[in-house]
Order: sequence, then structure tokens, then C-alpha cells
Amino acid sequence: MKIAVVGGGIGGLATALAMTQAGFKVTVHERSAQLVDQGAGITLAPNATRVLYHLGLGPALEETAVTPPQTEYRHYRTSAVIMRMITRDFRALYGAPYLRLHRWDLQHAMITRLAQVAPGALRLGSHIDQLESRGDHVALRFADGRMETADMVVAADGIRSAIREALFNPAPPVFAGFVAWRGLVDTADLPQHLHESAVAFGQGRHINRYLVRRGELLNFIAVAHRDNWEAEGWMIPAPLDEFLAEFASFDEGTRTIISRPVLGQVFKWGLFGRPWLEQWWSGRVVLLGDAAHPMLPFLGQGAANALEDAMILTRCLTTESTPERSFALYQQTRGPRVRDATEQAARRGDRYLGEPTADSLKGNEPGAEYAYDAVAGPLGG
Repeated sequence: MKIAVVGGGIGGLATALAMTQAGFKVTVHERSAQLVDQGAGITLAPNATRVLYHLGLGPALEETAVTPPQTEYRHYRTSAVIMRMITRDFRALYGAPYLRLHRWDLQHAMITRLAQVAPGALRLGSHIDQLESRGDHVALRFADGRMETADMVVAADGIRSAIREALFNPAPPVFAGFVAWRGLVDTADLPQHLHESAVAFGQGRHINRYLVRRGELLNFIAVAHRDNWEAEGWMIPAPLDEFLAEFASFDEGTRTIISRPVLGQVFKWGLFGRPWLEQWWSGRVVLLGDAAHPMLPFLGQGAANALEDAMILTRCLTTESTPERSFALYQQTRGPRVRDATEQAARRGDRYLGEPTADSLKGNEPGAEYAYDAVAGPLGG
């Protein structure tokens, strides 16, 4: 079976790796002429790393990943510890580790692995501008006028998926009431006691910080409640002085960290919710990851669910007799879990709105979602 994957992000690359491992011929079409470092961190819980280790990425990730012994939730103004989450023993508890990485280190490891197992499978500057299901195949038209066919297409083209828009014409996104900033800090520029994982929160704002890249960098994500509409783009530069003023009431350690981003750069974007899509496929085109079920970042499970999708969809293709039957089993397996995660993520942002207390953090502890096994768990409902 000839499979085309649209999108060279984490979900698309994981899909290509899983399907290649299962014996399918896969091509990944990435519209960008070059995949570049976007300067961001990523947290991967055991349900995500279980998939990555199965795909042969464990050694490469461990070269750069950080597994924090714990994460502390702290009062935004006093820095008093409100709750601790122990993370170092997750491998023993769940059979896979809890890793924090620079996003580019993860993506680069996936690109390198794909080049080893399927040379030439990743095509950069390959912009598909139209798809059409035609019975037992899909016609692909590219921006440069080329035409190709595939037995099926996996659309992993992200939260603002053009394929999702073209096939399903969903309702427009709705501003979720939050804006976010992100940045990286060189730990050489910080005192040793600030080389840590912590979340400072309260009064409608929170800052999550953690080490990546062997501890050489500290990644931070800051979020503030807003009533007005903001731009959604991931790479929009923001004035540093405006950002620092927003979090001026936070404790001294937090203020020190956010005042020293690499090259003085921080990026800002609005958080948007999107309507739930009841069906993720049309003909022989199926959606995956954020293209199928975009979720707000408060649960830290967006990338994890894309990785789970990639593994489950691959297993469904090896189980069922046709792509259409595989798609139905894929959604039957993934739908309830992903919908629950999406709804949890939407609710969790509200926990940071008032005065920070232990009661407001109830439910933030890791649960059964970390034990989910996309590699060998049951398919179906």
C-alpha cells in the first residue's frame, strides 16, 4: 500500500516511522523547504515515550532529554510550594520514562531515524494544494502543478490544517480567553538554584519552566487570562518589556528567569478552542493529531495524542482489510480517549485563575492516562 503523509511535524514523522516499521511504503510531504529549530521545549509523558521507544528513538532522545526528579507548583508571589509531583520513578510505574526535550531535538531524532529506515521518504518543499478521493485511491495535486496518486492520505498538517478545512468546513476557532508567551534561557546565565522544574501560578497567570537539552537550556511557557482576541500564530515576536510587565507581580526567581531569554526573544500567541469533529476521515483521507482533534496546551498531552494516533492508526491498517475499515476502527479506538483529554485541557486552564491553593490543583496529579499503551493495548471501544 502506498501512503502519503501530509506534514513533517511530530505527528507526521511518527506516522511515517510506525507505518514503515509495519511494512508500508510511506512518503511525507512537508510544504516548508527546510525544517528549522523553532526554539521551544516539549514534555513527553510515559504514554508518549512508550511509542517513541517502540519506534527505535529511545537512545537518541536520552542523549539530550532531561527527566526532572519532581515538578513543584508554587505561589506566584511568594514562591511557597503548594504541591509536588514526583516524576523520576515514572519508568518503574508506567514502563516508560517521563522526558523533557527541546522540540527540535525530538524532531531531528525522528528525521534521522526516518532517513535510516526509509531513505528519501521525507520530501521538503512539497506543497499539496488539493486532494481528491477517487474510489480506491487519492489524487494529489501539488502547488508546482505536479500530480501523484496514493492508496490513502494521512493529514497531519497541524492545528490549522488546510485539509481539515477543505474536507469538513468546520466552525471557526473560538478564542479561549488566554494568551501565551514562550522562550528559552541559557542556564549558564542563571544561578544554579534556578535550574529546576516549577510552575508558578495565581490570579489568572502561570509560568511553567523546565530544563531541556541536557540541562543547557531552560524552557518557559507563560499564560495570562485575557478577554480580547489575539493572533494565533506560533512564531509572533513579542516585546520583552511588555511581557515582563505582565508578570511583574511574580516572585524574584521567576522574574530573573523570564528576563533572560536567549537573544532577548519571546514569542506570543492566542489560545483558541475548536469544535469537536465527529468523523476524522473522508474517502481515503484521514486526519491525525492536531488536524483531527486540536486541544489547548494545559494538559500537556497534545503531542502525546498525536503519537498515540500514529501508532493506533498503523495497527488498524494491519488489522483491517481496507483503509476505510481501518479509519473506522481508528476513530472508535481513539475518539473517547481524545475527547476526554480535549475537554480536560479546556477545563484545566481555569485552575490557575484565582488565589493559588492545593484545592485548586486537585486533578493535576498524573493518572491512568500515563499508563495508556498505544503499542499493545486493545483496539476498538
